[in-house]
Amino acid sequence: MGFRWFNIIGFLMLLFALFLNEVVYLNVWYDLNFTVIIPAILYLGVALWLSLWGGHQRQDA
Repeated sequence: MGFRWFNIIGFLMLLFALFLNEVVYLNVWYDLNFTVIIPAILYLGVALWLSLWGGHQRQDA
């Protein structure tokens, strides 16, 4: 099993999440804006799923 294009997109999303972490942290800490947590969790979930997903299994006859 090798890397596929969606794995690379997932890893890039996780890398970008390192920078988004500061925005989410500052929003929650100083503005008490808890509604930003739900999209952040969904974003990280999609990024993790894309980076670990192996794709559809091919069944050769």
